[in-house]
Amino acid sequence: MKKTACTALLASSLLIPFGQSAFANIPLLTIEGEGGGAIVPWAYVSNPSTDGGIGKPAVSLWTWVSDSYTINFWPVAVTVGDRLEFGFAYQNLDISTLKSDLRNDSTPVLGAVNRLDTKLDNLQMITAHAKYQFVKESASLPAMAISVSYKKALDVDELDDNLTDNVRNALGAGLPKVLKTMGVDDDDGFEVNLMATKLWKTKIPLLTAVNLRYTQANQLGFLGFSDDWSLNPEVTLAILPAANVAVGVEFRYKPDALKSVNDYLNINGVASQSTLNDYSFKEDHFVDFFVAYLPTPNLTIAAGVANIGNVVHRETKSIWAFNVNYDF
Repeated sequence: MKKTACTALLASSLLIPFGQSAFANIPLLTIEGEGGGAIVPWAYVSNPSTDGGIGKPAVSLWTWVSDSYTINFWPVAVTVGDRLEFGFAYQNLDISTLKSDLRNDSTPVLGAVNRLDTKLDNLQMITAHAKYQFVKESASLPAMAISVSYKKALDVDELDDNLTDNVRNALGAGLPKVLKTMGVDDDDGFEVNLMATKLWKTKIPLLTAVNLRYTQANQLGFLGFSDDWSLNPEVTLAILPAANVAVGVEFRYKPDALKSVNDYLNINGVASQSTLNDYSFKEDHFVDFFVAYLPTPNLTIAAGVANIGNVVHRETKSIWAFNVNYDF
């Protein structure tokens, strides 16, 4: 019976055209709105049209939860024909823990009146992208695609003003802005992704995807953008043990360009404070392990655990990730 089931799975996977996965509703939408996994875009487009026209939209919700913060991502994408994908995503990061910790730890340094205060409980960001699949998958070639994304951090200027106002009150009106000195140059910027994806039609279908991300973003873009660009590799590896189940792992290399809050204070004449050494806004690489399940032909439910390290907060945390994806 086991041999028969495996033979049936292999036979069904071999009937699937290249450029589509054995998993009917893959790709999902990434946290930034591209067809792919959770954090790594793939060269496949989302919910392609079957008649060459404008396809039906795909919508998704990602929630990342730790004991310190929650991040929510709401992406949507539409594909024109079977090669050109357009998408948009709204992202919201809870920084209430950062707000509380930063106020408490900076009070001994700057005083209760002029302590560092974000005055915000959330940081918001929007992302819009266009992706073009310029090589179709074949028996010998992976699918290949390129995308360009525009990102805008909606609150980073206000955050910088809030942090800087109290510091200037305490140390002098002529001081530079906190985040600007730390390396935040703009509230918007671009990313370019070059990706290749292939479904290997082995006994248990195997999907591999690689991406090179050329980016200006700090902390995904929540902390604005640098004038400098960095090139970062990303990888997905997933198996499809059944036609409606996918299990995989993703890795996303992250840039680490920002100075710390303590560096800012040292530059401006405040002696080093150990309580503020942890506020480096250091970026850590992302790794996640996920399981996706297809209960209906249009609905996918995914869950996973990830180590995303430091995301706009001093503490390194692992998170639980949950996703609902629907293709109309």
